[in-house]
Amino acid sequence: MIISVVVVAMVTGVVASSTWEGHGRPAVLRVVRITLAIALIIPAAVGLIAVLGFAGVLIVAILTVTTPALTARIRARRRVQGNGSAVRPEPAILRDPVSSPGDDPAAAPARELSSLHDIELCLLWRRSFLLLETAPTAAVRVSVVELRQQYLDELHRRSPEGFAAWLASGARASGNPFPYVDDPRRRAG
Repeated sequence: MIISVVVVAMVTGVVASSTWEGHGRPAVLRVVRITLAIALIIPAAVGLIAVLGFAGVLIVAILTVTTPALTARIRARRRVQGNGSAVRPEPAILRDPVSSPGDDPAAAPARELSSLHDIELCLLWRRSFLLLETAPTAAVRVSVVELRQQYLDELHRRSPEGFAAWLASGARASGNPFPYVDDPRRRAG
């Protein structure tokens, strides 16, 4: 039993970590949680089926269908399908996210991007990825995308060669461009 738990945990850990590679600390916690859950659930379900036969299959099926994670996803999907406005994106209002005030989390600080240090700009870039993933509406997503574009433009202005090197390295939306743009040899003159 212990060997099957370890084997399932290893396989699950490899698959989950390759799926969420490069997504930062939240992905690590998600990988650990899913690895532990699946490593314990799969052998338990197989053991239940082996011991109880068809009754074990019924029990596993009932537990699977009534698990809170699955029922919550089904309810959320029904809510989205039942609410037509949730399926269609809201009309986006184009605005300057750096200078316009707003209640949304994408509202940027009043400081000019050019006054930020490289590390601060790169940190804002990485934080904006989390804002984009958690944006509640299409308008907020558009605002965050516009803000991210301004960060990219500023990174490119500061270090065109470093920016190109970061992109060539397989840059990810959640990635850190700092090691590339901070290189003095690649700085714009």
